[in-house]
Amino acid sequence: MHHNRLMTVDELAEYLGKKPAWIYNNHRILGIPSRKVGGSLRFRLSEVDRWIDRECPVSA
Repeated sequence: MHHNRLMTVDELAEYLGKKPAWIYNNHRILGIPSRKVGGSLRFRLSEVDRWIDRECPVSA
């Protein structure tokens, strides 16, 4: 998957192993970086990966 491409909610849900409803219900609460394009939520993979690195640090 190209890192700068915008993903749909369904694509992000698959990438994160979550259901699309989880994305809709939690993207604002958790601060998942998103944008509206034509009224639809979109997510840039590179921004989501940075968010994951910040919010979910690897434990030793």
